[in-house]
Amino acid sequence: MLKLLRNKKTAKKIWIGLAIIIMPAFVFWGFGGAPHDKDESRYLGSISGKKITPLEFNSSLSAVRNMAIMQYGENLREIEKTLNLEAQAWQRLALLEAAKKFKIKATDQEVIKQIENYPFFMRQGKFDSKTYNELLRYTFHIQARAFEEQARQNIIIYKLYNKVTDGITVDDKETREGYLKIKSAIDPKFKIDENKFLSEKKEFEIIILEKKKQEHFSEFIAGLLK
Repeated sequence: MLKLLRNKKTAKKIWIGLAIIIMPAFVFWGFGGAPHDKDESRYLGSISGKKITPLEFNSSLSAVRNMAIMQYGENLREIEKTLNLEAQAWQRLALLEAAKKFKIKATDQEVIKQIENYPFFMRQGKFDSKTYNELLRYTFHIQARAFEEQARQNIIIYKLYNKVTDGITVDDKETREGYLKIKSAIDPKFKIDENKFLSEKKEFEIIILEKKKQEHFSEFIAGLLK
């Protein structure tokens, strides 16, 4: 089952959908730390004043681990220790708490559509319920209802990202500077060839714009949780 997820074409399709959801590691702001008295013993910490129970944290940890499975497949075992999934679980809780303030929601139809569009649940180009149930049981080790709730949360985070980064653009100067930076990292002696730059401009503009959006989103979360 994990080999299916590792398929290059499958992985590419998945990553396009998950790239915005799995954000670069944020510094975690707002985590209240370990409980100090008996009244707080039921909680692991807090986010913007909201206490987080072990159940809430474990649900978030399950969600980020399932996303890692979707991204890395059978290779996850080799790199799991480097991913810091616990930090990602806290980050996910912070994002969902932020989304509540914007009253962002996801409909049942959106959840169904997202799950049915995952390529690893398909057979001959169509969603296959047998494959879905087998992967949930043997690969994700989760019940359908819980997986569907995780999918709902993923959509909510995606909507939050789009809302916060809406209107961000890059101009020609930013694209040119970003292009030079990326190319120079590979070849320190690199010099821009105008014809080649123009042929690759659109592709790099997308990369540079996404990086700018992610940086803005990270700053937004930092300010929100101070």
